[in-house]
Amino acid sequence: MNQGQGLAEWQEEIAKTFFLSTLYDLSKIQDKLSDFEVKQIILSGMQKIPDMEVEWGETDRFGKSTLLLKYKSNLLVIEATPLINTIRILWNEFQAR
Repeated sequence: MNQGQGLAEWQEEIAKTFFLSTLYDLSKIQDKLSDFEVKQIILSGMQKIPDMEVEWGETDRFGKSTLLLKYKSNLLVIEATPLINTIRILWNEFQAR
């Protein structure tokens, strides 16, 4: 297996773990979501990924919604506002039905 193939499998595993964890956590929510609750769900989902260190960046250094992901010696900095808004809006629309 080449390195690109291993990376693709790892990315697929991350996506699957995050997606399933997020759906599970959302299934326990009966009300509308706040941004804070969505951030907790995102953090919980990412923390389930093996060998991944996850935390929200310090607000004064990174801004309000910056997610820091560390895997081995790699650090990924993600501005998560669009993800937070998307999950919150879609879930709140679903709950309003």
